[in-house]
Amino acid sequence: NQGRASDNQRLFNNAVIRVQHLHQLAAKMINDFEDSLLPEERRQLSKIFPLSFCNSDYIEAPAG
Repeated sequence: NQGRASDNQRLFNNAVIRVQHLHQLAAKMINDFEDSLLPEERRQLSKIFPLSFCNSDYIEAPAG
């Protein structure tokens, strides 16, 4: 059914746009958090996990 296929495509496109927005928001929040750290806090935190790293950077997403 053509109508159902176009509805599914519209929903998928909306989902991709929302996921991209959430990824950008998460990356900005990480950067803002890192920028707020004092040098010693940054050094301690880097022992726990690498800074400037967003887990969703490595999740492949459809481009179209």
